Amino acid sequence: MIIVFGCNRTWISRVIRWRTGSKWSHVGILESDEENVIEAKGGYGVLKTPLVDFTQRYHTIEYRQIDGDIERARRLIGKPFDNEGIKGVFFRSFKHCPDSWFCSELVAYCAPFIPDEYCQYQTPETLFRLSKPCSQSPEKTSAVTI
Repeated sequence: MIIVFGCNRTWISRVIRWRTGSKWSHVGILESDEENVIEAKGGYGVLKTPLVDFTQRYHTIEYRQIDGDIERARRLIGKPFDNEGIKGVFFRSFKHCPDSWFCSELVAYCAPFIPDEYCQYQTPETLFRLSKPCSQSPEKTSAVTI
């Protein structure tokens, strides 16, 4: 499964990167058609976003591979955003609302080697460290700064 990391210059991106000690503030799953990204987006929940819109939102992106089941993400499209969970990451309480999702929680849920009960503890940084450089789609193997 190909995942795509992003960061931009917004205040929320900066806070997430500072709090998690990461270069990345967001992560999504590249659809098989390589034209859409399944992501959990604040204010919207789990949705399918055109890749062109995703890449316009982030000034730096990187594609990586992780073992995963994209079907799990597809079944969650339309579910709400996990506001409680993202606050839990910030304040280290790790509370979350079942059946709602923030970005790294969604990706972790699709990774079979991460137990479901530990998905809410994942951040873009932990997923970056668990992932590998892409071996598919050579044009998507490294970071791209716009």
